[in-house]
Amino acid sequence: MERKIILASHHHMASGLKDTVEFLAGERTDVLALDAYVDGQPIVDQVHHLIDNLPEDTEVLIFTDLLSGSVNQQFFPYRNRLHTHIISGMNLPIVLAIVLGQSDQYYTQDQIHSIICEARSALVYVNDIPLEDDEEDE
Repeated sequence: MERKIILASHHHMASGLKDTVEFLAGERTDVLALDAYVDGQPIVDQVHHLIDNLPEDTEVLIFTDLLSGSVNQQFFPYRNRLHTHIISGMNLPIVLAIVLGQSDQYYTQDQIHSIICEARSALVYVNDIPLEDDEEDE
């Protein structure tokens, strides 16, 4: 089974996230970045090139930056492709969970939902974390 992870965003967020993932997880041939609107190439062509050249049995996990953004809209027609998952609102915790997760079987919808829940829990307003009194500071 082959898997491709596509990070797609406006400007350079996708390539920046890919770079960070590879810093933490090592170089990855299964992670692709699509930086939209940086080279004048139509995004529809970039998306078709990425998806249409993949074998039907390849699992594709697509991460986009904004749910109602134009990048996500271009991937939307592929939501019914077999073994394809589109997740909007990408962040480092969710991409790492997928990259470092299972590699020998297809992800199920339930597994994807669970990973999304875990990634959401990593979004924290740090100011709400209480400070412990440190006796050494007194």
